[in-house]
Amino acid sequence: MSVERENATGTAVAGASTGPATTGASTAGPSATVASTTGPSANVASTGPAPIAASPIAWVGAIAVAVVGVLLVVSPLYGFHRDELYFIVAGRHPALGYPDQPPLTPLMSAAVVWLLGLSPTAIRIVPALIIGALVVVAAMIARDLGGSRRAQVLAALTLALSGYLAAGHLDSTATYELLACGVALLLVMRLLGGADPRLWLAVGLVGGIGLENKYTILFLAAGLAAGLVLARRWEVFRSPWAWGAVVLALLIWLPNLAWQVANGLPQLQMAGGIAGNAGENRATFVPQVLLLAGPLLFPVMLAGAWWLLRSPASLPWRTVGYAFVVTLVLVFATGGKSYYAVGYFPVLMAAGAIVLDGWLSRGRVWLRAGVFGVAAVVSGALVAVLVLPILPPATMATTPIPVVYKESAEQVGWPALVSAVEGSVAQLPAADRSRAVIVTANYGEAGALELLGSGLPPVYSGHTGFWYWGPPPADRTVVVLVGHWDPGYRTSLFGPCTNAGVVDNGVGLDNQEQGAGIFICRSLPMAWPALWPELRNFG
Repeated sequence: MSVERENATGTAVAGASTGPATTGASTAGPSATVASTTGPSANVASTGPAPIAASPIAWVGAIAVAVVGVLLVVSPLYGFHRDELYFIVAGRHPALGYPDQPPLTPLMSAAVVWLLGLSPTAIRIVPALIIGALVVVAAMIARDLGGSRRAQVLAALTLALSGYLAAGHLDSTATYELLACGVALLLVMRLLGGADPRLWLAVGLVGGIGLENKYTILFLAAGLAAGLVLARRWEVFRSPWAWGAVVLALLIWLPNLAWQVANGLPQLQMAGGIAGNAGENRATFVPQVLLLAGPLLFPVMLAGAWWLLRSPASLPWRTVGYAFVVTLVLVFATGGKSYYAVGYFPVLMAAGAIVLDGWLSRGRVWLRAGVFGVAAVVSGALVAVLVLPILPPATMATTPIPVVYKESAEQVGWPALVSAVEGSVAQLPAADRSRAVIVTANYGEAGALELLGSGLPPVYSGHTGFWYWGPPPADRTVVVLVGHWDPGYRTSLFGPCTNAGVVDNGVGLDNQEQGAGIFICRSLPMAWPALWPELRNFG
């Protein structure tokens, strides 16, 4: 069925639904939109393939390579993050799932270390490449939206200078989730613009892999489903390929879902722990989303959201604008973390780049270009100082960075912790060392001691995945206890303990390990089978 639509200048044209129509010259968006979205006839239509602006491969490629290069150069300047240490150890205990996440990131982390060795740089190569790839994805989306060559470069640049740098610096589940969201949205945008509906199966594949990494990609799925309803894209709901995508994603997710069910759905307990911080998450939600978009570049993201929601030129992709708003509401209402919603940034910044490109073309060109250039440099520098190991640790400790972005502080002090525990263990009599075991308060401490320690007793913890790997052997009755333990709780579980040391990172940086105690406990009040359930901690 043919429908009437408007080109970028507002002239109505008619044609059959053969694919998205875009122009290279327009800075306001694609050359075609749908005239009506009030019923099933609101399918996207076009007069046939229109010329698309040639991709500025050199510029976009240079930006992506620069981002990857910077991330790799700074990757070893602090040290491992606690989550990275945990993921490596978890991956060495391969399973279909873990209590706090699906298996993809831990298995990838362990595989990278097996191939390249144990170092912060090695573990961060893949995250750096992912952010480089997402820079290219943003430019591709801008191209699909009808953006000019300059708009494509602006989209790549804006994303490169955003809080995505944080995800590129750390090996985390969030990094892989951003990749899954970016690729899924690239495919969805093309499908909404009229691509072959069989492409929905690729969306299902990406979504299924995403679910094997982090469940919060369901926020994206829920947002898109609601967006399709709000945009009245009923043809998607009638498409067997779209439903095939849902089935494919569920099939890929099924092994991990079965593991969760078989183990009592521990992820629900983890979600309860996050819900305990719901008030704080809501209070910081909007500022953090804007900060992640760029302290001075967030208007580009907001302009992109507005363009998707209001511009006649964006009508084929209105679904994604609605989806972003719905996702924001869902994450905020559930008290989720702000970064659960930033998977939309490649689309928002691509759309915002089209608006920015038009703004740069209207009068006083050099002045406007200068304003944007200064904003981009300052915004990118602020993000880099905040989320990358630019400042020396001692200097960083005197700034607000550890409060604003706690992950920076959590990359400092692991060698000092390991050295302190090694010193305490070395003071044990030989008879005690032969029956000693280390028990830590959290998985970061356990991961650091297991991976970075030398000559230490076996390491255990009741925190998240470590608890599932079981208690110490019955004959290990001398406990080297590491971490911040409530004195009453510690005595009830481990009996009387002597203080053997305190962890000091040496730079006065207040993080989770600073001031942690090291205790020697020789009189356990109960055997390990009875004690171990009491140590279970999913907080």
